[in-house]
Amino acid sequence: MDLGEILSILRSRWYIVVPMLVLALGLGGATYAVVPTTYSTYTMVSLLSAPAATQTATQGQDNPFLNFNGSLVATADFLGRRLQSTDTVLQLKSAGLTEEYEVALAENAQGPFLTLTLTGDDRAHLLASATQLAEYAEKTLRDIQLENGVAERDRIKLTQVIPPQKPKAETKEKLQPVIVVGGGTAALAFILVFIVESISRARRRRAAGPSEKPVAAGAASVTPDIEGTMVIPIPPAPVQRSSAPVARSKPSSIEAEKTQRIVVPPRTAAGAAPAEKPKPPHGGPGEGPQTGRSGMARTYQSNGIDRRGQNVNRINGS
Repeated sequence: MDLGEILSILRSRWYIVVPMLVLALGLGGATYAVVPTTYSTYTMVSLLSAPAATQTATQGQDNPFLNFNGSLVATADFLGRRLQSTDTVLQLKSAGLTEEYEVALAENAQGPFLTLTLTGDDRAHLLASATQLAEYAEKTLRDIQLENGVAERDRIKLTQVIPPQKPKAETKEKLQPVIVVGGGTAALAFILVFIVESISRARRRRAAGPSEKPVAAGAASVTPDIEGTMVIPIPPAPVQRSSAPVARSKPSSIEAEKTQRIVVPPRTAAGAAPAEKPKPPHGGPGEGPQTGRSGMARTYQSNGIDRRGQNVNRINGS
């Protein structure tokens, strides 16, 4: 089935294609309107060294931004795993943070930077939840150090690098169900068209019945092969009668005393001299085979069997 035939079938079954396409558009639009729009925002925080570690590393200067060592990156990874634990998620949900969030180290970062990403369908509440998550991260870091008896001057602190950004609509999340519903309905339309066309063709074949036509005698008939090819039997060519004499086969089981060999002289070609007439074996006029015209032979009656020739009253050997 080529493209032209497919388009022809779709055009002939327009009463199925058009309503189904309209239905697909309607369902796609309804899905787009019903599915809520998802928004996302993010904020970024960074860990800072303790005052005692900063003064030691910077020779008495109390500036934490001058000291981003490897231990802070490990502490940031520890804090991110703690924030994504099941217990922390339940605590935040009970506190009113219902959006989904993800905490991970910032990509291509060379310091202890954590990115807090939140997704939800309420833009105003999403911004408040981002601020709440950043504050909870700072509180969790402080509580962990207090539980381990870390002194105030030796505690790692947390600061906000990027505040919560304006929420952006996630069009991909909303278009996926629209494509599934609309595309599925359109595909169902094409399937229905070909099902109806197949049923219609089957009914036409049954209504038409066998369409075999009588073949005239001697004419070539065309029959379909099981492989889908056409076999054309050719009638045998008529046998041309030849004017040349046909040699008779020698009898296989005939008694010698009841037979008489008949010698048939060959016909002479046109313009050739006639062959010498054979003489009777005994010189008598009535003995031996008598011949008439050139190439013709006469038979005898042998033991009472009619050979359909002249001198039928003679008996072999008499």
